[in-house]
Amino acid sequence: MASLQKAEELWFSPDVVILRADTRIFRVFAAILKAQSSVFADMFTFPQPPSAEMESIDGFPVVELHDKPEDVEVFLKAIFDSSFFMPPPAEIEYDHALGILRLAHKYDVPYLRRRALDHLGPIFPTHLTRYDDRKSSDWPLTAVNIDRRFAAIRTATEVGALWLLPVAYYDLCRQDMQRLISNESWKDFGEDLQRACLIGHSAQRQHLLKILGFLYVVKQSGGSCRDWTVCNTVRLTAVSTPVLSAHSAYPVDIWGGQNWLTLKEAELCNSCLAESKALHAAARQEFWDQLPQMFGLPGWAELEEMKRVGLSVR
Repeated sequence: MASLQKAEELWFSPDVVILRADTRIFRVFAAILKAQSSVFADMFTFPQPPSAEMESIDGFPVVELHDKPEDVEVFLKAIFDSSFFMPPPAEIEYDHALGILRLAHKYDVPYLRRRALDHLGPIFPTHLTRYDDRKSSDWPLTAVNIDRRFAAIRTATEVGALWLLPVAYYDLCRQDMQRLISNESWKDFGEDLQRACLIGHSAQRQHLLKILGFLYVVKQSGGSCRDWTVCNTVRLTAVSTPVLSAHSAYPVDIWGGQNWLTLKEAELCNSCLAESKALHAAARQEFWDQLPQMFGLPGWAELEEMKRVGLSVR
């Protein structure tokens, strides 16, 4: 019989460790944690000497983690159960992605950090066309939820994934400021994030008239317009549409397919309709290009480079 040889990388010790997060405890294999996380590897390679004060369960010392129990649970599941947190396009829970991202960054598990970022990318895109894809999606994760946006901003800032922030801030600042500052998450936001939110909230609303500037175009004569008096009236009448005031905080979302159909049905000529669409598209793109700076962030080019580097870490 041939002599057996150990596959060293797949020869795990039977040692277990008990992790505690608040009142929740987890009994897991230390060797697998060490293989995936440099932080846990250091922690278990150089353990603290036993003492009378050290907590133990079933004879095993307890390692306390100062993290949310629900985050620790999904993080450990992602490590120990390969089917729990699959790469995109597998479905995920939003809170799970954020929790795993936080702890994968903190405990240095690069593949899980990258996977969480891959899941969050479509929710917080860096290109306007991808944002429009998100708008047309019925994927539940793209639905804007104020508490989730607070959490996303805190997490992205903490882990250095700044390219997620512009759209996360944009989503958050679609809310009325009174609703933001009265939210429980606001006081835990920190002064820097609060300041960015306050400044960006104002700047976001100031772009509304620029986005809708095509409605204020008044032609006197000439050009290829079929009847400039009719087209002027159609556009200016649309300015008073109730939807505009109701969605003044949504500059990049405020005008869509049904609105264009309404203008056409109101007899805006094809030439003016095409010109209006071009002006609107240019104004949306200008807003998008300026979005990161509204919240004190680097421009898109720098954020894209951060994203490239962040997603290339193995």
